Amino acid sequence: MTFIIIKYNLIIVIYIMTTLTLDFTKNMKNGYHLNAALGLLDWTIDKLVSESGVSKPTISALKNARSDDDLEKFNVRTVNKIVSAINKAGVRFTDNGVEYNHYPIFFTKGHTHEEAFLELLKDAHEHLLTKNNPELLLMHSDDRVSPKSVISLYKKMRNDGIKMRQLVKEGNRYLLGDLDEYRYIPEKRFMNRVTLIYGDRVANETSDVLQGIIRQDPIQADIQRNNFNLLWDTLNKPKESTADERFI
Repeated sequence: MTFIIIKYNLIIVIYIMTTLTLDFTKNMKNGYHLNAALGLLDWTIDKLVSESGVSKPTISALKNARSDDDLEKFNVRTVNKIVSAINKAGVRFTDNGVEYNHYPIFFTKGHTHEEAFLELLKDAHEHLLTKNNPELLLMHSDDRVSPKSVISLYKKMRNDGIKMRQLVKEGNRYLLGDLDEYRYIPEKRFMNRVTLIYGDRVANETSDVLQGIIRQDPIQADIQRNNFNLLWDTLNKPKESTADERFI
């Protein structure tokens, strides 16, 4: 656990960052692996179709893959969708088979930075739709560089009743929401690698901009939410927006 002491005027904020020990997700090796995961989750093929977005014929074919060579015949993105759906449900693939993990860590991938970040946002959207009083907290965000696809998903989330608060770079006046939804991070402390806190999950962009990481753990989510609110209560609120479009 790392303690970072940040001074704002005469107030000292101790920001506690919990270091994650990452257990990198392994891909399934063959159809036996997939069948074992479905059995552990008590999922039907139809359930996996619903959770992954992969077609029933493709999943049926994957279930019959008997070797790495058979698996390599399938599109990598298709396999990743299936693995991601199973990981999110709490099951991971191991060298010896599969095992259940109550607090999974899983990864999202994209061919571009935009696509990778959208995968994180989509997870936040889907997860928060199952929660009461849903709220998405974003640290180190900057909508000046957000593509239209990200702004569009923000709008959809807000239309679905999801509230948002953001910590943005000091001096950034391109603010799409109400000013009450923002606080300024001092410029020298700002890093445009977004952290998302939502429900019982914390998601981060990584050094590899084509990959994101999501950790599902209610205690860790509450710790990071408390850290966010500690900073929120200390940082300055913007006074104006110059954005050419607004959520409000």
